[in-house]
Amino acid sequence: MSSTSAGEPRLTADGRPVASTGREATGTGETPAVSGRRDLGRALLARKAALGGMIGFLLIAVVALLAPLIAPHDPLAQNLGDNLKPPMWEEGGTAAYPLGTDPLGRDLLSRLIYGARYSLAISISAVLLGGSLGFVIGLVAGFFGRWTDTVLMRLGDIQLAFPFVLFAIAVLAVSPERTPWHLILVLSISSWIIYARVVRSRVLSEREKDYAAAARALGASRWRVLFRYIVPNVWQAVPLIALLDLGFLVIVESLLSFISLGLSPPAPSWGAILAEGRQYMMITPWMAVFPGLAIAVTVLSVSVAADGLADTFDPKLIHGKFRRRPLPPAPGTRSDPRPAVGEPLPLLRVRNLTTIFPTRAGVVEAVRDVSFDLEAGKVLGVVGESGSGKSTLGLSIIQLVDAPGRVVQGEIHFLGTDLARVGNAAMGTIRGAKIGMIFQDPGSSLNPVRTVGTQLEETLRQHRQLRPGPAREAAGRALAAVHIADPDRVLRAYPFQISGGMQQRVMIALAMASEPALLILDEPTSALDVTTQAQLLDELTALRRRFDTSLLFISHDIALLSGIADTILVMYAGQVCEIGSRDQVITTPRHPYTQALLNAVERVAIPGHGRLAAIAGDPPDPANRPPGCPFAPRCPHAMPICVEVDPAPVVVATGHSAACHLLDPALQAGHQAEREVSVR
Repeated sequence: MSSTSAGEPRLTADGRPVASTGREATGTGETPAVSGRRDLGRALLARKAALGGMIGFLLIAVVALLAPLIAPHDPLAQNLGDNLKPPMWEEGGTAAYPLGTDPLGRDLLSRLIYGARYSLAISISAVLLGGSLGFVIGLVAGFFGRWTDTVLMRLGDIQLAFPFVLFAIAVLAVSPERTPWHLILVLSISSWIIYARVVRSRVLSEREKDYAAAARALGASRWRVLFRYIVPNVWQAVPLIALLDLGFLVIVESLLSFISLGLSPPAPSWGAILAEGRQYMMITPWMAVFPGLAIAVTVLSVSVAADGLADTFDPKLIHGKFRRRPLPPAPGTRSDPRPAVGEPLPLLRVRNLTTIFPTRAGVVEAVRDVSFDLEAGKVLGVVGESGSGKSTLGLSIIQLVDAPGRVVQGEIHFLGTDLARVGNAAMGTIRGAKIGMIFQDPGSSLNPVRTVGTQLEETLRQHRQLRPGPAREAAGRALAAVHIADPDRVLRAYPFQISGGMQQRVMIALAMASEPALLILDEPTSALDVTTQAQLLDELTALRRRFDTSLLFISHDIALLSGIADTILVMYAGQVCEIGSRDQVITTPRHPYTQALLNAVERVAIPGHGRLAAIAGDPPDPANRPPGCPFAPRCPHAMPICVEVDPAPVVVATGHSAACHLLDPALQAGHQAEREVSVR
């Protein structure tokens, strides 16, 4: 298999070399364990703003915690002889009062330090109480539903409808002495509904998923399903809400103190200090500036830390971090590669294509140095186990790789245009019009809130500039072309109102509506029964011949590809193992992996007591790829060189090549001699 050299450094998301994870050095094949704390540390180090926010908040928290040891004066001690002292750097200031004094001669720095203690203690306690209450209520309401959900959510609606200020006045204004517990109660009751609504919405989604139904089918109780299956999938949002809520409650607590509804005097609070400073703004502006800065820095630190840690608590949020970035023009190459004299220009020519996914464990090369040609009107079948890079190859061609993955190397020449380097706007005009793609799960590919007819008409109006009436008629003809018996009924139906086979027919109609030159099919028949699968394959073949469309058919079933493909490309660990015509790959496979795939195909000739030949072992960890041939640990013919050197493709016949050291005559003879000696 052709590849970069074993010593070539891996790259980070921005193209810089990434440090080794230790696996390549040991060659053990083991994945280093990564603890949650290490993940958190890496997330902070990777995001300087989040690290700065976390450090800032921790410093404020430590100062508040150690207030009795750090504060230079008693925050309540009065000295009227030193009242309204300016900060030490102003004229008349003194080092005894670094930030000056208030009208009663109290040290402003000491009051701010103790104010941090009260403000953070009240806000954090309110977050813990309100978050816990909201989390439990959200779980119960979302999981049990019915009257339980109705009662709990209506209580939340009432609480949201009741003005917070009136509630605060009702509790705090009538209290003869306002303690931290009064404020904690008010703030926590006002915030629980935020957690409850978010958790409830997540539980409603998770409880209907297959894994929850499977747990119930295995006999798990409702409480076990809730706490062992649902909770681990919904709690991630709570820490993020809590961090953001903490900053908000710091502001609210300061506001209550500012309007004299906070702690009873003389207890220091940032809001109370700010209110005192407002009265002397023209004389001593620092009295209002310093508490204002304390509030702003604290809230900003918490918010920045929460934003930076979002994808640590919930990894799903990492998607969307990068948008597609076209590759720069390749030096010394033309955007329109001309073939040699007498050689026809293929519809699609891929050369040295590499697609990566930066992760915390390293850079995953999902597609590595892949090259092939696809002629107009032909079918290229791509086969391999799950995780071999088949789907990523299709997404790389149509430039729809999920972020943070992206194409970092290679050329994708389609109709004379290098798709890896074309601009985003131009690529948007190519997708759908010239290149279509059908995904594995049609149910999730169709918009559930729009009818089939609306989605088909939108595609036709976008790519064929049809008016509403002709678009409706063309949509009906597109459904009839894929042998849907009642197109009018299906046009009016929503995707969830038709069967899986019908949904896939609709997807084919959508993809072929603009008569694209290339159609990429990502395992389109894997979720269908055998009869429906055969019907769809016949319809695809008829449409291909009718429109002279090329197909890139991705599948894990090499037997299925043997009946439809003109050329078969075998992938393993992101690389091309073997490529050749259908007859060459099926009848004379040269790579051990291809042979293993064929041996695992079901056959009628296998006797009742016989067994299919399974491939021993597992595919390599893509984040810790071993040196040498990636199939070597599972290959029955592996030689010492296989675990050291990645083999280059060897041409074994016209249009047929395989990447295996066994195809090197010298190495093959030596390996055969070793086997004969071992037999003796």
